[in-house]
Amino acid sequence: MLDVWEMEDGDLIIINLDKYDRPIGEEGTTLTRFIGSVARRYQYAPIDYKSWKVMPNDYKEEMLKLIESKFEFVPPINDLTREMLKSELNEKWRQWKGDLKSMAYDPTKTEEEVASLVPDDRVDPNQYRGLVHHWFSDEGQKISKINRQNRAKFEDVHCMGSKSLPKFIDEKIKKGKGVLPGRKEIYIDTRTRKDGTIVNEKAARLIEELKKHNNEAGTSQSTQDTQGSMSWKDDIFYQVQGPDKNGRVRCMGKIPHSKKSKVCASENEELRERVKNMENLLANVMTLIQNRFSGADVNDIIQAARQVPDATSAQNHLNSLSPNNNENNENGED
Repeated sequence: MLDVWEMEDGDLIIINLDKYDRPIGEEGTTLTRFIGSVARRYQYAPIDYKSWKVMPNDYKEEMLKLIESKFEFVPPINDLTREMLKSELNEKWRQWKGDLKSMAYDPTKTEEEVASLVPDDRVDPNQYRGLVHHWFSDEGQKISKINRQNRAKFEDVHCMGSKSLPKFIDEKIKKGKGVLPGRKEIYIDTRTRKDGTIVNEKAARLIEELKKHNNEAGTSQSTQDTQGSMSWKDDIFYQVQGPDKNGRVRCMGKIPHSKKSKVCASENEELRERVKNMENLLANVMTLIQNRFSGADVNDIIQAARQVPDATSAQNHLNSLSPNNNENNENGED
């Protein structure tokens, strides 16, 4: 990463973003590695804060400023991309603290003994003392125990190596001549080794279930999977695995979301529900119309509904076709 750190002022590395504002390509890999390098420098990301949340925002903004001074984003960087970069910095910073603990923590030693031996030249001794104190504290011990238990339960492994999911998907899109692969295909490809074996039994069971649903769904579902839609609610993976957690779409990686986009998503969901209710209501109305009118009258009503500009005009035309009006006209009543 020294080549990036030592770039002259004004020199920039171009980073292409995918449709979800995530870095892709070899330059995207360079960016990811540089983010890891930034997160390991005590001047930018102090390690003596217990969590990313409590780290002062000035540090985070300074890291973003540094990144933007060395990389140019296409399309231009926006708030969603900045939030994604912060998330990546957080992940690399937490990973760095975990690496330091793996190198130096020894429960048979005292806090002072561990703190006195700084394991890496990039670590500030004073910050390291704060980190070690957290390791030995009751709170730190409790968090460590919970994390160990969670890691022991984790079975959702893949065989992509260090390649990011957005980069993997981008390569699939290029091979597929611009077609976004479905989540079913992405899951199977990222859990199947080059020799054809599956990474573990859990993945093998899920792959079998996905293939079973794919065969049952037929061609129409397969086509839907490759359309590249922003909505994955009805695809085969959703049918097998259920809904996703906020901020992440399984087999697609982190999808940046602003507060505004979450509100829009909620409004869209409400709108879809209203449309569905209207469709059901319309189906019921058409059934009633067909039961009350002859075939010719039904066609007249449909044509009138397509042509009239408002509901009042449609109602007047409907009244003129009602059975009661026809009876009155036959009796000579106005």
